[in-house]
Amino acid sequence: MDNHITHGLQLLSYDKIYTTSIRPKLEAIDIFLKENTAPFNVYEVAHILEIDTDEVNTLIQNLNITHIHLADFFSIVFNASSEICKLLSRQWQYSNVHVYTPEMIAEIYKLNIHKVRLAFADLGIDQITDMQLDHIFKRIHLTVF
Repeated sequence: MDNHITHGLQLLSYDKIYTTSIRPKLEAIDIFLKENTAPFNVYEVAHILEIDTDEVNTLIQNLNITHIHLADFFSIVFNASSEICKLLSRQWQYSNVHVYTPEMIAEIYKLNIHKVRLAFADLGIDQITDMQLDHIFKRIHLTVF
């Protein structure tokens, strides 16, 4: 591999990626929902969900939404195209689950199942709670540019 290419590669734990990229987006959505009252503004919803206002308007029309209330907000989330919306949709599938298997974690966070299984094996466990996710994430390393 050329040196100029290898200088741009980094090996990061998924915990770092989650902490710097995903968690702030989830927290921003949480704060948005706590600090704003329905009906929510289309432009603000688009911004917080990282989608175009055209996409929000199309979803509003397709889902027969007149004003964006809390339930409508989540209908938009579950149908929107942004990565954060897709992640929230995958998480929602497991909303009634109290423990997670490697397969669930790999699916929710779109991680390599082999890396997730190795992280579980490293900890000597076969399931975790959401409070233990950081222990798994710290053991999963991804190459980023």
